Amino acid sequence: MIGGWGRVTGSPATVVTPDCDEDWAELLGAAGPRGLIPRGGGRSYGDAAQNAGGLVVSTMAEASIGDVDAAAATVEVGAGVTIGDLLRYLAPGGWTLPVVPGTAAVTVGGAIAADVHGKNHERHGAFGRHVAAMTVLTPAYGTVEMSPTVNADEFWATVGGLGLTGIIRRATLRLIPLASWWVSTVDEQQPRLHRVLDRLHAASVSSDHAVAWVDPLGAGVITRATTARLGALTPGRAARTRATPTLPGRGIAWPPLAAAANAARRTAVVLRPRHLRPLSELHFPLDSLPGWPRLHGRRGLVQHQFAVPFGAEHVLAYALQAAREAGHPPSLVVVKVFGEANPAPLSFPGPGWSLAMDFAADPALGPLLDRLDERIAAAGGRVYLVKDSRAHPDLIAAMYPGLARWRAVRALLDPDGLLVSDLARRLRLADQRIDDQIGASHA
Repeated sequence: MIGGWGRVTGSPATVVTPDCDEDWAELLGAAGPRGLIPRGGGRSYGDAAQNAGGLVVSTMAEASIGDVDAAAATVEVGAGVTIGDLLRYLAPGGWTLPVVPGTAAVTVGGAIAADVHGKNHERHGAFGRHVAAMTVLTPAYGTVEMSPTVNADEFWATVGGLGLTGIIRRATLRLIPLASWWVSTVDEQQPRLHRVLDRLHAASVSSDHAVAWVDPLGAGVITRATTARLGALTPGRAARTRATPTLPGRGIAWPPLAAAANAARRTAVVLRPRHLRPLSELHFPLDSLPGWPRLHGRRGLVQHQFAVPFGAEHVLAYALQAAREAGHPPSLVVVKVFGEANPAPLSFPGPGWSLAMDFAADPALGPLLDRLDERIAAAGGRVYLVKDSRAHPDLIAAMYPGLARWRAVRALLDPDGLLVSDLARRLRLADQRIDDQIGASHA
């Protein structure tokens, strides 16, 4: 049984791990009628890296890291290298990635396929913006070299393409200089959502990284980070992980417990607003609790992350109010600022706000999140597909207006629909009827 990280999805599949070029060459021919999907570190919350009754192809053996090309400020790596391992490899030489996701366990291939973002999107955009080139195994053409200037349409369809246009094997990533492994963070408390948003936007312009944690009533803590201890480049030991039991009921999402956690966070800000932290602690705050979903009870964790444009702040307020009134206040709420989008049709970030809410999984969440999704789509927003486990397929085209363009490129790279996932089937992302229509129009 292959499941999502949130522990709310799962399906039976055969897992294979190619470890040489010969294995990769034979891979596509080994797929049966249920097709295949690549899988990296398994950190998709939902069913993006599952394939019921088919093949799931692990990329974890593609773990080579090349030498840094200092003149070009790039490094070539295998798709199975984790972000955490890559950062620790680069740091002593004074280099780092411009964009990292919220967990070190994401692989480079997964980061590209999900076009992940960090706490600095307004400054550096999403991960795909910093991919100089990549090698992708496609059903139609075999191994294809892609970049923003070579096979550009195919490149941008693969960035954020959820593994449905090809299997990323290697990538050349652009780097930026690293002045220190340490950052100075300042926490600022605000009592109302509109004040949180104002201060977060200002922090995203003036700081290297900025993020806000918000409680169900809209009060929040803005954290901004800047470089500290210049020249201190040694990462030190990786943070220890803690055992995380499966809690009863809603676990930490039980409203009194969640309220106590929020109160403790506010008290900590008053007592100690400034911290000196390693970058790993800033980027990956929950990695010390690898069983975070278990803390939400035996049913697991549903994270609902969405983005809306500037001017649609009322949707953020509605999301918090609706969850509270429905009796499902989230255990954790994170707000970020997004800058300009990249050209990838299925990339999630665009100018505006991102809000992510963690819930204990519960069938009663369905109607609440369905209503919220309708508000999001009406406001010109979208849900993050790589974290989704329950969205309605009829809303996806409205949320992602580039979907038809992505389908057209996908139909060229995978005309027989060999690459498929549980998420793709559920949301009808690669609806074969539509692909057939596109193919007929090119005939």
